[in-house]
Amino acid sequence: MTLAKWNVKGVYMPDAIAVLESNGTPYLFTANEGDAREYSAFSEVKRIKDKDVKLDAAKFPNAATLKQDEQLGRLNITTTLGDTDGDGDLDELYSFGARSFSVWNGNDGKQVFDSKNEVDVKAIAAGIYDDGRSDDKSVEPEGITIGKIGKKNVAFVGLERADAVAVYDVTDPAKPAFLQLLKCGDAPEGVLIIPAKNSPTKKSLLVVSSENDGVIKVYTPKTI
Repeated sequence: MTLAKWNVKGVYMPDAIAVLESNGTPYLFTANEGDAREYSAFSEVKRIKDKDVKLDAAKFPNAATLKQDEQLGRLNITTTLGDTDGDGDLDELYSFGARSFSVWNGNDGKQVFDSKNEVDVKAIAAGIYDDGRSDDKSVEPEGITIGKIGKKNVAFVGLERADAVAVYDVTDPAKPAFLQLLKCGDAPEGVLIIPAKNSPTKKSLLVVSSENDGVIKVYTPKTI
């Protein structure tokens, strides 16, 4: 598995959203999964190699090469964005989701953090990256929850296609720090923190439900 940079933009399109207040400021944490609109009467998704996807010759002089499967050919994009000059071809490419999680200032809407490709990098290093999803939404950050573990605020990000949960120290919301990956069931959909005060063990619990195998796992996060 080799990472590369491409001239493609990702539409954030968050699934789950969590809120953390820090020093009087609310911060929104978004799991940027992405999802296409596909109905019986309308579908916006096409692969770049599709004959109906026309790339602007000036913006993409290597269009023929990009349309190969080994390049960007299999990448799913939206056909509703990218034709900036209205001439029928695409001047920009927009894929579904950002393959990341982000943090936004709840007062002014400004983004203060984005994990970019870090979750992909960590999943590859752990040997749990599903390369078959590189053409779609990668690890698919889907669920997110935040809880107090000891004296730290910790975010848990469910990665649907990596079958894992990414754990971050978010005590400073603008500087989340990666802690670890937790392997879980097949396709984690929901993540939930049960605070210690409401827990039968009197310790904080992380509950992860996975939609493909119907497994629910409960973890006791270690104090950090």
